[in-house]
Amino acid sequence: MPQTYENATKVVKDQSNTAMVVVTGSATLGRISFMDYIASSAVPGHSDSQMHDEAIRTFAEGMAKMRSAYWADVQVERWPDTVLMLAAVSPSSSAPVVWRIAYRGQDTTVGRIDNPVYFEGSYRNVFTLLYGYDFRLVTALAEELKVGDQPVGIEALRHTLGQLKILKPIEQLSVGVMPIQDAMDFAYFLASTQVQMERFLPGEPLCGGPIDLMVLKTAPVQEILWHPGKLLHHPGGRRLADRG
Repeated sequence: MPQTYENATKVVKDQSNTAMVVVTGSATLGRISFMDYIASSAVPGHSDSQMHDEAIRTFAEGMAKMRSAYWADVQVERWPDTVLMLAAVSPSSSAPVVWRIAYRGQDTTVGRIDNPVYFEGSYRNVFTLLYGYDFRLVTALAEELKVGDQPVGIEALRHTLGQLKILKPIEQLSVGVMPIQDAMDFAYFLASTQVQMERFLPGEPLCGGPIDLMVLKTAPVQEILWHPGKLLHHPGGRRLADRG
């Protein structure tokens, strides 16, 4: 059954303070959450790029075994999906590297993400804002448009949109040289925009609550900056403050 928690934190750094992870979907790894497991683990690295990928894959497969053992024992009809975005510093180049680890049913996929701005989870409204079109609208448009008696292929239509001589907002961003504070402001803007749109549109909101930010710095020193959007409070004190 769908269930949300107002103060859930899904952004976490590992024990070695060299990698950070954001979790979308189900947070249940087993008897603990993905966040607790990662926070108490050291994400592996390697000076060789290919071996670094292999180390992350091995780390992901270790979590997959824990996940499989738990859900197989629970015996639910359909295992909930989880996607992790794992960011770390490449030991060979000191550049940030991002992997997408997806758990769908009993399958696990791991791959690098090269997009400078990448969305995961619920992002339909901010995708439209940055790319200038709604992908559901494009799909419906492809079904309605015809060349002769044949509908226009969705891939052909998306290719055409990508070839337009007008720069979309996503193409006008210079994220590679954006100062950290501006990048944080931009990320917060996108997240809060999605939250507010889901708040006012019909249906069950998938995003909400305070927004957490985490920054992986690679220069001049490597460090992870943590900016939680929420803090722990005594529930009795909060109720008294609400009354006042």
